[in-house]
Amino acid sequence: MEKMRQYFDQLLILGDEEWEAFSAGLQSREKAKKSFLLAAGADCSFIGFIQEGMFRFYHEREGEEKITAFFFAHDFVTNYRSFLTGQPSTHHIEALTDAVVWTIQRDHLRNLYDRYPKLDRLGRLVAENLYLKVATRLDTFLYLTPAERYEELIRRNSKLLQEVPQYMLASYMGVTAECLSR
Repeated sequence: MEKMRQYFDQLLILGDEEWEAFSAGLQSREKAKKSFLLAAGADCSFIGFIQEGMFRFYHEREGEEKITAFFFAHDFVTNYRSFLTGQPSTHHIEALTDAVVWTIQRDHLRNLYDRYPKLDRLGRLVAENLYLKVATRLDTFLYLTPAERYEELIRRNSKLLQEVPQYMLASYMGVTAECLSR
């Protein structure tokens, strides 16, 4: 939980009372490699913070897996659309390694937002940061060639290249595995 508090402190310093109220709603979840944190079709009623491990966020289309994100230690992990709307998730969140995630439930978090204006503001700041990551990813697909996306990926997150199988990287980049190997 210390890494989560450090992340929060970069955005907004919480007082002890606010941190205690927030942390009281956290649950530690251990996930084995290849197990689901969230399966498509389920309501994503949580936001998680990865203490250790790695996850992929993907959907299936015509028998193929389409990976849209990877999450690493000290990242937040959720299907935010499902979290906000209460609608079933169209994506899976699967552990690529053994992992530990701290989760907080939607109802508890909304209650905290009502009771603590600083937590409400922190939630907005975290959501804005996550939005910027998604917008940046979308921009790479709109404005860069596959070769440029690969170079950008190396520059931004070389960890992916070391820890993720090539066929998953290809899916994430929107190219075939053969194209990526070239």
